[in-house]
Amino acid sequence: MQEVSIRLRFIRECLGSAKRRKGRDQTVFRMPRDHRGRVMFLPSWWGSLMDYAAKVNNLGQSLVRKIDWDPIVDGAPRKDWRRIITPASEDAKKRTRYAVHEAFPPGAVIGVNAVLPDGMTVDDFQELLTIAGTYRGISPFRASEETYGTFEIVSVKKAVRQKQESTNEHVTTTAEPVKKG
Repeated sequence: MQEVSIRLRFIRECLGSAKRRKGRDQTVFRMPRDHRGRVMFLPSWWGSLMDYAAKVNNLGQSLVRKIDWDPIVDGAPRKDWRRIITPASEDAKKRTRYAVHEAFPPGAVIGVNAVLPDGMTVDDFQELLTIAGTYRGISPFRASEETYGTFEIVSVKKAVRQKQESTNEHVTTTAEPVKKG
């Protein structure tokens, strides 16, 4: 098993989906968060995404399902992204409007940690993640006609844990990028 730290750059915006009222007149779709306010992408989302990539790549899904994903995302979303909602052609009388989301805009870089199972190489993992990011992306907000959260890989590095003496907590840092081959 090997723990890795992944840095991803969004190509298409990644939108929040948790509906929250902001004042009397406005609703904001926020990112899901843990009890400490940190943005989370659920492991089941990553699992579904990697299952898809394994099917595309003809790799057994049983190994992909053994990847352990840390739900905490390293990154701060923008709080005022506007998603434009255009009326369908038969609703010509309706005007264009927008919905406000928390979002990781195109170009935003986030970090995610995962543990690869025995038998999965970093090269295999990167290939699957590239397929997943290109065709499906990851975003809490899903719309049937749109794909949000497409991404490219910035880096995959071996994670190194260091124990902090004062709090007895572990901090994940990254080593050099994992070399291919």
